[in-house]
Amino acid sequence: MSDERREYFRIADEIALDYRLLKDEEVDGLLERMRSRLMDRFTAASSFAATTRQMAHLIHKVQTESPELARCLQAIDQKLNMIAQLFVSEQMALDDQPTREVSLSAGGVAFRAQHELRTDSLLELRMVLFPSMIGILTISRVIHCERMDDGNSQFPWQVAVEYEHLRETDRELLVRHIMSKETEQLRAQRSENDN
Repeated sequence: MSDERREYFRIADEIALDYRLLKDEEVDGLLERMRSRLMDRFTAASSFAATTRQMAHLIHKVQTESPELARCLQAIDQKLNMIAQLFVSEQMALDDQPTREVSLSAGGVAFRAQHELRTDSLLELRMVLFPSMIGILTISRVIHCERMDDGNSQFPWQVAVEYEHLRETDRELLVRHIMSKETEQLRAQRSENDN
């Protein structure tokens, strides 16, 4: 991994993950779709989450003048986020797809795969973060793939990818998610040590 990517903090996490190899002729179309900021059912939750963050200071301002209106706006926002999360769940068929343990950072992700992936190949990588149910879409480059001899016959390959293209708002969501998970893990460790 490049030095820049190593600067990101990594956590062990459990996410829903789906990927497919991209053909050269598909990359520009997917990249254009990502750059256009057009929402689809999978990226709706991440777009809504970014908008919620942008609105937070406005709602706080409204709350001082009209607490009822602020509560109403927050309820509408919450309803929209729930619909977006439902879209993500449907797109990834989360009821049928098991989660995966990964090593996650804002620069890339390492995961176990069923088949070997050629180094330098590009993937369309879709991840769902829990519990927020935010869908993150990336174009990722395989930087490492190694067969592991640890008895995991379902996913024998250890793959590491770095995000080649990731919307900046999605990177911010990843950073927030990682910080939240890190805080949660530290809290759990402290609780264990206290017992």
